[in-house]
Amino acid sequence: EPTPTQWRLLRPLLWSTTVILVRHAERDASGGGDPDLNAAGRERARLLGRMTQDAKLRAVYVTATKRSRQTGKPSAVAAGVGYSEYDATDAAALAARIRADAPGGTVLVVAHSNTVDDIGAALGAGSIGELADTTFDRMFVISRSWCRTQLLRLRYGAPTPP
Repeated sequence: EPTPTQWRLLRPLLWSTTVILVRHAERDASGGGDPDLNAAGRERARLLGRMTQDAKLRAVYVTATKRSRQTGKPSAVAAGVGYSEYDATDAAALAARIRADAPGGTVLVVAHSNTVDDIGAALGAGSIGELADTTFDRMFVISRSWCRTQLLRLRYGAPTPP
């Protein structure tokens, strides 16, 4: 049995959570600075909601943009949870929130093409790589169990260019 001091020192390493990490779905090109999802994006978001409906999501994390919230909403509704906004520029803070809010659970994170890699690294998944501006079909399942992290790379919905 670890002592309280040992537990305090080891706790940052000894956590388990499954994170489903996606980029927001396709956005409307004519939407200006904060565009809505286009028809293909709305369909991809609905598909994501169906795919995660049995995952028993504890939380859905989205950024403050419409496209991120619209991508995460079907999954949040299917899971019966609200969604929480996070600062897209602070992957370390998001990882800490996930560890605190959903130990042992499963969460969905809706990110952006230039933040997926940072979030994956903050969660211990190493380099996922930045996504191209035209890539929307990638899904990364990051499973953290104690000190070990596994990364599963998937594609979902209609194919998009790499």
